[in-house]
Amino acid sequence: MPNLYRWCSFIRDDIQPDGTALMSVFFTADTHFGDHRTINISRRPFANTTEMNEALVERWNAVVGADDVVWHLGDVARRPTDVAELLSRLNGSKHLLRGNNDPDATLAADGWTSVGDYAEIELDG
Repeated sequence: MPNLYRWCSFIRDDIQPDGTALMSVFFTADTHFGDHRTINISRRPFANTTEMNEALVERWNAVVGADDVVWHLGDVARRPTDVAELLSRLNGSKHLLRGNNDPDATLAADGWTSVGDYAEIELDG
């Protein structure tokens, strides 16, 4: 399960003969937008959280299209007040399964298609 921080190592294998892509489903976790501690603990190669956030948004949008689906498996951001603005900048339909660092305000942020503590997801193929 690729993590968007890990250089967005997604491969699109859903290209049709006409060059268009079918909807893809992605899974990610532990983005920790805005969390300076993550830069040190996880040795993320950024000078500050602004640089990290911009890189994460850029890499997410380079891979995830507007019609794609993303399941975020928790630990979205340091400050819940930042989540709605971040979600508005990220491509795709975004679903959240709460992580241990996601307070109620993160779940209540505008921009989630769904939120929950648990889901069973079936994918074809």
